Amino acid sequence: MLRKISGPFREFGPAAGLLYAIDRVLSGLSPGLRLYVYELMVQPITNKPLLPGGLDKQLEIREIKAADPEMALMPVRPEVMQSRLAQNAVCLGAFRKGAFIGYMWFCNRTYDEDEVRCTYVLGRAPESVFDFDFYLFPEHRMGLGFVGLWNGANEFLTRRGIRYSFSRLTRFNLASRRAHQHFGWKIVGRALFLRVWRLEVMVATLFPFVSMTQAGRVRLLLQPDILDA
Repeated sequence: MLRKISGPFREFGPAAGLLYAIDRVLSGLSPGLRLYVYELMVQPITNKPLLPGGLDKQLEIREIKAADPEMALMPVRPEVMQSRLAQNAVCLGAFRKGAFIGYMWFCNRTYDEDEVRCTYVLGRAPESVFDFDFYLFPEHRMGLGFVGLWNGANEFLTRRGIRYSFSRLTRFNLASRRAHQHFGWKIVGRALFLRVWRLEVMVATLFPFVSMTQAGRVRLLLQPDILDA
């Protein structure tokens, strides 16, 4: 029992471990009670290949349209999918020997978070996107999928004049944090959301810093300046 209790503190550190424990207790009491802890990050989009010569040929990276059959294979709730399509989000899929192995999504200018009522507004909008829901099907997570999909995404975005990609990481997703470190990401802000059924309270390092709402969406402006410093 002691090992189970102390596990989050060993894995995430004292502060994040406490926040993780609070979220677990709240969600155990009711699905309407949650504590979300986010790190908001930006990484440069580069035209330099992420894979050695020849390896990129093992994957085909192409845009997946709303009517394509791959949409039905994604583990995404219908209402969330509809929200993405309503925002004109772009989906890139990765294929190996014709098999659909994973995907990622991008939004331009703004992105409506699907876990909490928050809209991320992108600084330098013509040069920026917000990437989200990077997903590899479980049987393909040990190969080149992660780097290969990002390699293709860099090519896709570079051709469109994009220099920065923002994203949101859950503080407790250590695997994703480690994977993104190879791409030169930097943290541009942090946000904590407490959900008490319809009420959402936000505390963030970005303006407006504190928010409380039962219906509206708080807006957070994300700037890539840290990469240019």
